[in-house]
Amino acid sequence: MARTVLVIHGAGEPRRRGGKVYWQPLLEQGLGDEYVVRAPVMPSPDEPHYEPWAARVAELIGAATEPVMMGHSFGASVLLKYLSEESAPPALAGVFLVATPFWGPKFPEFQLRSDFATKLGAVAPLYFYQSRDDEEVPVEHLERYRKALPNAVVRLLDGRGHEFDQPVFPELVTDIRSLRAPLQGKTGKA
Repeated sequence: MARTVLVIHGAGEPRRRGGKVYWQPLLEQGLGDEYVVRAPVMPSPDEPHYEPWAARVAELIGAATEPVMMGHSFGASVLLKYLSEESAPPALAGVFLVATPFWGPKFPEFQLRSDFATKLGAVAPLYFYQSRDDEEVPVEHLERYRKALPNAVVRLLDGRGHEFDQPVFPELVTDIRSLRAPLQGKTGKA
């Protein structure tokens, strides 16, 4: 009955709350029992590389039934790149990206292909969240996504910094809850 929410954290050892990656308790509190939130630590978070992270994303998606995908920072960019390069996009309930860097040619391992927007056309709903005071990922990155992906929902917020390390994230919770009802009679396996 519960819908799975899979969280792909950012680069570096993720912050913890109650022994869990902080996104997990933050979303569990807001979403309640209708959702199962998973926020596994990604491979070598202090020295991340695209291929191992993409393989882990594929594994996580493959182990769940139509999950909600949420990514933060580097994890959001990996998720976006993975989805834009898959020949057959996986069945997802929605994609929610927070503080997503737009990698340029100086970072070819993480850079999106030139046709990424076309490839992501079938990914819906797609949400972006960015704080105006993010000192790591400038708002210009969000604007590049907004221009390339006009069907995406963009939420420009104030006072959240880069980490969005806050007690609640009502905009994200409300947007996830706005998806159609969790699958009936099925559970997330992730």
